[in-house]
Amino acid sequence: MTRAAKIYARLQSQKSGSVRHIKYLLDGHGTDSTTVELWTKGIPKKLANIQDLPTVWSKIDRRWKQEKNSGGTVAKQSKVTYMQALIALPNNITDTERHSLVKQLLRLFPQQHPVTIVAHDYGTSGLSNKHLHVAFSYRKHGYGKVNREFQRTFEKDLKKLLKQQYKKYGFKIEENKKSMQIKRKPQTLMRVLLKQHGRERMRNPSYLSSVILPQLKAEVVKCHHKYAEEQSDINAAYLNAATSTVAWLTLEISKAQHLKQPSRVPKRRQQDTESPFGSLYRSSVKIAPQRKL
Repeated sequence: MTRAAKIYARLQSQKSGSVRHIKYLLDGHGTDSTTVELWTKGIPKKLANIQDLPTVWSKIDRRWKQEKNSGGTVAKQSKVTYMQALIALPNNITDTERHSLVKQLLRLFPQQHPVTIVAHDYGTSGLSNKHLHVAFSYRKHGYGKVNREFQRTFEKDLKKLLKQQYKKYGFKIEENKKSMQIKRKPQTLMRVLLKQHGRERMRNPSYLSSVILPQLKAEVVKCHHKYAEEQSDINAAYLNAATSTVAWLTLEISKAQHLKQPSRVPKRRQQDTESPFGSLYRSSVKIAPQRKL
């Protein structure tokens, strides 16, 4: 049976510290993975392990900030601290082929440029989704001057290498459908909804239930149709995400409606509102004007 592969690699510039993301990758990004396979370059071998890698990247972050603040090799206007690359792999690629592919990938990086590559077998949805995460820097040691030649040619060289290696392993290269590609980094649900509808409307339970919830339910129906037409892992992930979103929003609407209801004050008993002598004396007392003597 002929194996098929699609070329997909996405680069992302990161403007925050790398430690949190490195820990996230080494932890299997929230899945039940019990093992993590990783490769490094530009990092001392004795520190190339799950326990020490976050510390190594933490030192790189600190040195990057020092160089920027002291007017050193990092310009003051620089914002990108490090780079990430996400490389999708065919699910039927073998461990031996993946190891060979990573070894070839490491050759793309110049000497003394810090690189950490982590392999995952599952996506955040829990479905089988083999891919590679690459954390690296365009700067020598992670805080030197930007290697412009490396920066200019890396993405092109990366996709060229993937194509060559897949063919070497006997894969048939297929066109990656644009409809199946993720064009931007996914945002959190609340951020998307707040941007589309505004903060005030998102606080209104009636607006949530009458406008937003029907739109999300229509999205679930659309995902059902797509999954019925093509039962792929990515369509299943989108369907699962849409269904979970509807369940989450329904719960939030219920909470908001409960909080919006006025609290009921129990009626006082009749004996509490009356005096021991009958009804309360509520008539006002009028003071008669004094006569002039």
